[in-house]
Parts: sequence; C-alpha cells; structure tokens
Amino acid sequence: MKKRFNRIYIEITNKCNLSCSFCKKSIRPLKEMSVSEFKEIISKVKDYTNTICLHVKGEPLIHSNLNEILKICDDNNINISLTTNGTLLKAKINELISHESLSKIHISLNAEVNNLDYLNGIFKAVSNFPQDKIIIYRLWAQKENKLDEKSTEIVEKLKEQYRLSTETVEKIKKEKNTKIDINKYVDKDYLFEWPTVSNDKTNGFCEGLKSQLAILSNGTVTACCLDDDGIINLGNIFEEDLKDILEKDKTQKIIEGFRDNKCVEELCQSCYYKNRFKK
Repeated sequence: MKKRFNRIYIEITNKCNLSCSFCKKSIRPLKEMSVSEFKEIISKVKDYTNTICLHVKGEPLIHSNLNEILKICDDNNINISLTTNGTLLKAKINELISHESLSKIHISLNAEVNNLDYLNGIFKAVSNFPQDKIIIYRLWAQKENKLDEKSTEIVEKLKEQYRLSTETVEKIKKEKNTKIDINKYVDKDYLFEWPTVSNDKTNGFCEGLKSQLAILSNGTVTACCLDDDGIINLGNIFEEDLKDILEKDKTQKIIEGFRDNKCVEELCQSCYYKNRFKK
C-alpha cells in the first residue's frame, strides 16, 4: 500500500568513526538514539512510510544496539535503506544479513582513510549478502563529470573485483548510475555542499515534506535530510505525534510554498540542492 512518504530518514546516531572533510561538522551534541526511542518513533511513523533510511549524519554501523534496531524494523515490516562509509561492514556482516528488513545498502567509497586496502573488507562483506539485497557503491565526481585520482583508483579496484569490461568502466566514468553485477550498482554524483543560511537566496521546489522528511537523533523533525542541524525545527517526535507535527501552520506553509515554487524557510532559500527539482 502506498503511503504518504517514499522514505523517512531516522538518524539513529550522529556519531561517526571517521572525520571526512566533505562532511560538515555538526553543532549538535553527540547522541545515540536508544532502542526504546527508536521503537517509539517507528510506532509513530510506520503508517506514513514503507521505507526508513538510517542516516542523516553519523555512521549507523557504530550504533551499540544495531541488531535490536533492525529487529524492530523486521517486526514492523519496514524496509531499511542503510548508508555507511563501509569501514565497519566486514565486522557487522553477520549481524546485517540476519535481517530481512535490510533491503538496500549505500556504501560511500570516498571515505577518507589512509589507503584503499579497506575496500577489500567491503568487497568481502558484500559477497556475503544474499543476491536480493541491493548494493549501491557511491562515488564523488568533479564538476566536469570527471573522476579525481582517488576515485579513478577506486574504479580500478571495482574493475578487478567484479571483472568489469572496458565498456562498463567507461560507462562508470561517463554516466550517473551503472549496473556492475546482480543488484549491484555504482552511483556517481557531484560532491554536494551541506546547505547553510546565506545571503544567496533563491526560490524553487523541493521534495522535502512531499516525498520525505527527517528525524534527528535528538527527536527533532525537519523537512529534509540535508538539514543536519535541525534548523527547520517542526517539533520533536518524542513529545508529539507525527500527525500533529504535519498539521502545524509552519509545516503547512512550507508545503504550500513548495507547491507555488517558493521557499518559505531561509535554509531552503539558500540550498542549491533544490535546483535538481526545477519544474
């Protein structure tokens, strides 16, 4: 059954085991969502979406009770889309493959580590996933749609691991999404900038509150997974029902604004990502 949102982002932790330069530093205190808090959230959002994305900021695989988190999703028949830097994937593989709710794993291959040897651990872990799990390797591209030196080395590693043809390698370099194996893809995109309130403001349309919303580890509900500091604070899921949050004047004004190709919130006015949704 189709539900209101295609996906809801739930940040089970904003802690990370890395400190990559392309990931904006959060001004929020570090917090790991408790199992009881996550269970409460699921009870409040399960009628609004079939898919939960365990990510806004942070590395979800470092959550101390990840197994319990995924079991709650199993019990509620919710699909999980997991985004990870991949460095802990090998250590967590037995935990992950035991949960049917985990349907899609996005692995960022541009994590800033000392060398690319960690990719071997990722490939080994991925080889243990059942073939019905969708694996998406993510790469950053430069503005000219070219790969930098590191990304080029990563593609060579992929070529070796999956015995890719020259044609497939060239497709990775030129196109946004390339299938490299059964349910395995390379998704290439430009390195984006986390939005901040600035003087450069424009109007436009966004999918925020139309197809998605985000819930931060402290319970703050916001319109978008790029609002990592909860600037567009619509309420707190631990204190209110999602229905009441969605019916608030502030929320409705944002939704109505996007319908008219207008950005009500300053953060939305400053965000360049909305250019992807130009009507």
